Amino acid sequence: MRKKHIVWLLLLVTAAGLPAQPSKVLEFHGGRLDPKGTPAGTILGLQYGLNVDERVDVALGVDVFHKGYTKTTEVNQGTDATGTTWTTVQKELEYNTTLIPISLTFTARIPIRPPFFWYLGGGLAYELLFDKYNNLKENTSEKRSYKGLGWLGRVGGEYQIGSRSSLRLEVFYNACRVKGNEEKKEGLPVWDEVNVTGLGFRGGLRIEFY
Repeated sequence: MRKKHIVWLLLLVTAAGLPAQPSKVLEFHGGRLDPKGTPAGTILGLQYGLNVDERVDVALGVDVFHKGYTKTTEVNQGTDATGTTWTTVQKELEYNTTLIPISLTFTARIPIRPPFFWYLGGGLAYELLFDKYNNLKENTSEKRSYKGLGWLGRVGGEYQIGSRSSLRLEVFYNACRVKGNEEKKEGLPVWDEVNVTGLGFRGGLRIEFY
């Protein structure tokens, strides 16, 4: 069975098992991710979903991971008539890496002692990676894109600040290899691959509403 068929099957099973009028859940979060195949960077995202029951949520999420780098060189320095020292800076190269995981996740909340909870969860993610490189000194540039299916896992602690709102702090794991530039050479399929598997940390706000 193809991977995309598995994703659609999970969506159908989830929808069939939800209560008639479940409450809705919205979560905003941000933190840092350290993938194996790219430098570590900032990740921001949100999840929107429903309560399966009072302890379990199912949600669709979109995250954006970004890492940028710019190389500059000081090429001149001087002092103007007012005594202000200035520096002329030359930008030589820049690159940007953006990873977008689109996920379907389940999260279970485990009460410790109100207002504290543990929670853990996981799910599938379809991930898109975009790389852009500009060498301004040599006047060259390159763009690449990749995609692939992976999975996510999360575990963290939650502090309830209101009747339907809480703060979260978690460790999460993103497991995925994305592929791009697929072609055939000498009759055999070949492609480029980037390992975006990595550990991350993030905090966020969870809101429940009807």
